[in-house]
Amino acid sequence: MDDEILEQLRERYASGNLIVFAGAGVSAAAGMPTWKQLAEKLRDRARRRSADPAVLDEIQQYISSNQLINALSAAKLALGPQDFNWTVDKELDDTGRDVPEVAQAIAALKPRLKAVLTTNIDRFLERAFHGEWRVVDRPAGDVAMDRRFILKLHGTLRAWDTWVFSRDQYDRAIFGSPLLQDAFGALYRTHSILFVGFGLADDNIDQTLARVRALSGGQPPMHFALLPKGVPPFRRKLLEESGIRLIVYENQAGDHAEVAEILLGLEQGGAAPASPQPPPSPRPATPAPGARPNAAPPSARPTVVPPGNARTTAQRPVRVFFSYASRDEELLSRLEAHMSPLKREGLIAPWHSGKIGAGEDLERAIGEQLESADLILLLVSASFLASEQGDAQVTRAMERRAAGQAAVVPILLRPCDWETTRFAELQAVPRDKKPVTKWADEDEALLQVVREIRAVVTKLRASAG
Repeated sequence: MDDEILEQLRERYASGNLIVFAGAGVSAAAGMPTWKQLAEKLRDRARRRSADPAVLDEIQQYISSNQLINALSAAKLALGPQDFNWTVDKELDDTGRDVPEVAQAIAALKPRLKAVLTTNIDRFLERAFHGEWRVVDRPAGDVAMDRRFILKLHGTLRAWDTWVFSRDQYDRAIFGSPLLQDAFGALYRTHSILFVGFGLADDNIDQTLARVRALSGGQPPMHFALLPKGVPPFRRKLLEESGIRLIVYENQAGDHAEVAEILLGLEQGGAAPASPQPPPSPRPATPAPGARPNAAPPSARPTVVPPGNARTTAQRPVRVFFSYASRDEELLSRLEAHMSPLKREGLIAPWHSGKIGAGEDLERAIGEQLESADLILLLVSASFLASEQGDAQVTRAMERRAAGQAAVVPILLRPCDWETTRFAELQAVPRDKKPVTKWADEDEALLQVVREIRAVVTKLRASAG
């Protein structure tokens, strides 16, 4: 097992930005059929119902070539919807079965886990979470902004209208809406995914990986997969080329017990900080715009503190960094004017690249200020999205936010396609998502923005005190 990759996984879990993607292997641990075995059972029922031999051959060809979604679709056509649904319900009914250890281990990660995605339609995961997390089988467009949910991509047992067993159904259910596709893109671009229970030879891993690759953008975050030793070379190559870091375990007993041990180790390791730190203060129940839910408070963050200033955020002004495009300097100046009362009250210390003096190292100054900021404001416009410097600053801002080192708030200045960006999951201001320049009175819009910023600053200082 690669200790370095395992440590990277622990860091992602501790950041609160990890999503578990649970495959059929999670349920197979309790004796449930895999997708391949389910397709074979449906084929056998079609044979008992005297289906046309050509149809049976077609189903078998799909099974043999690992095109399992197509195999299920062909079986549904052969059996008819009623018989198909009845057979699936019967084969995947988890009533009376014990919740597998892997599902329980996934539920043990709920203190910091962002969400669970699954291709399974049984109720093992719901039972493992004891109903504490919301179950979603019809995702909405705000899925990337939500937390503490179990998203069932193929639907739920006995709720036949939620089932997704063909490629066209899958596309319509999950990616038919442009808004929903944008939301999934934001989810995959800004969160690390841990694949658990994907057998690779008998699951729809190819389709899943294709979706993750397509929606993750040019610089996706780290993704991980727990796999038993002996992964076929081509499958391993497929995963590694998809940017997925493999955590390979021995599985000497053949029961995949190491998977539960690894998962439980994440919570045990994540609960203990790397070095002694003061206990975190409780955060308010409702997060402010841009503040990461469940994030460690600033007093527990490894924030870079300028030499000679060891005061906490509660004692000193909140360091505010403006990330903006040069075309938006006039709007920046007006926003800064609206924020001047915060500065006079000693609540904030604002900084942007316009404050760099003659002869100073521009890149170094920006880097130092970005690294030490407590609050990073993204002034969003088409020019900002097109800027390479802005993109680099967004990348670092999101990394620091994921590590609990800073809050990030997007401020919508001008109309642009910001909902497909890495920061699309964050609460933007103005809250109605109407850009400042589209308001009849821009000063009214900027006033609303500053009120939201004041709320974030107040909460940052309170959590550090």
